Amino acid sequence: MKRRWSGVLSLAIATALTVSLTACGSSAGNSETTANAESTTAQTKEETQAQSETQPTENGEPVTLRFAWWGGDSRHEATLNAIDLYQKKHPNVTIEGEYQGYDGYYEKMMTTLSSGTAPDLFQFSRDWIADVQEAKHYIADLSKLPVDLTTLKKDTIEKSGMYNGEPVMFPVSVGGQVLYVNTEFASRFGIDLTKDLTWEDLKELGTKVHQQDPESYLMTADIDVLNRLIVLEYIAQQTGKSLVDQDTYEMNFTQDQMKESLQNILDLYATNTLEPFGEAAVFVGQMDQNNKWVTGKIGMLLDNTGSAPKYESSISSDIDVMKIPVQDKAVSSGVDFSSNMGFCINDNSKAKEEAAKFLDFLQNDPEAIEILQTTRGYCPTEIAETTLEDKGMLDQVQKKAVALSQPDSYTINTISSNTELETIRKDVIQEVIYGDMTPEEGAKSIVDQYTEVLSTLKAEK
Repeated sequence: MKRRWSGVLSLAIATALTVSLTACGSSAGNSETTANAESTTAQTKEETQAQSETQPTENGEPVTLRFAWWGGDSRHEATLNAIDLYQKKHPNVTIEGEYQGYDGYYEKMMTTLSSGTAPDLFQFSRDWIADVQEAKHYIADLSKLPVDLTTLKKDTIEKSGMYNGEPVMFPVSVGGQVLYVNTEFASRFGIDLTKDLTWEDLKELGTKVHQQDPESYLMTADIDVLNRLIVLEYIAQQTGKSLVDQDTYEMNFTQDQMKESLQNILDLYATNTLEPFGEAAVFVGQMDQNNKWVTGKIGMLLDNTGSAPKYESSISSDIDVMKIPVQDKAVSSGVDFSSNMGFCINDNSKAKEEAAKFLDFLQNDPEAIEILQTTRGYCPTEIAETTLEDKGMLDQVQKKAVALSQPDSYTINTISSNTELETIRKDVIQEVIYGDMTPEEGAKSIVDQYTEVLSTLKAEK
């Protein structure tokens, strides 16, 4: 996969040189993890530090592990506390946390992996696995390391952590997508929270809200939500499948279906259901910080179930959840129910065994589970759910969200999450929104570009 990897690496290096990995917008991936765009690294050594400084610990010799993740303040604090506990239990181990917001993380990881300076253990997105593993075996096979995968809920790793028959990512959450609702807003505008909405219902509500209060909008959405949580879900409701067939590399959607999906976005703006795109763009990756959401002028947000805690803490009103809107005669809910985030081990690490032991501690040790709680999403393991339930630590909104999102769902496959395909859609969506393309022209552009990219990917398979 040389052509694809060189493109990814060029993007990473260009981003690093031109914007120093600062926050300028959210990369492709789940919205759940975009809480804090400002980097807040701590205990971080130069990334050029030689991996040879880390050593095996079979004899209790000193070892230093580097551990990278993205997130917001609550995740950072909990993870640092878990690190402290592990170091107390294992005095010979020093763990250097390298943490930041979501923006720039993808580019940083691609650069460090390709240059041989990646951390020993790192948080990763399911959508990025193919980008690195098809270039080189950068991520270790967890089945060959001392980490217990049997604690994961049924099919979790099969759906979200496997690549080419190897378990390469330990999922850290399970869930799908829901509508988060400000209950005071819903009461003010007479929104029935028990009703399952269609897209047409949503547009009617959006029109009603904006007519009653021209400063208010029913929803807001950044480019990632439009791309992953509206366009994809709209098409999956028609097909019940991922965008691309994993075996044949053929598209599972028609040009007309993509046209309908793009038209749906235009309709959401035309009915004033969605806050204007330009206003929402100020809060890309940070919808919880949108001024209109915080002040009660936006009532709903479409996002992953793992985002419940940040939305609960962002406003004074109580939060409730609803199923995402569906089409009439939908063949599936359109919800991607899986784990889109997890922990991976650097296959070039000199301390893979120790990194695996630390990973196992984070995910399977009850004390660590109590510390981390659901800062990365809802419990992927039975032991996590039991531990937190027994301690009264489960976020009930999040628990409800996961339950709502699972029925009639599907799981996006690896090829459909390819970053080139993601970028194509995002670019076209924005051109359609700005009127540079019609939905019909946009759909044709996506199909034409997909055909070219998929032909190349299939040839390189």
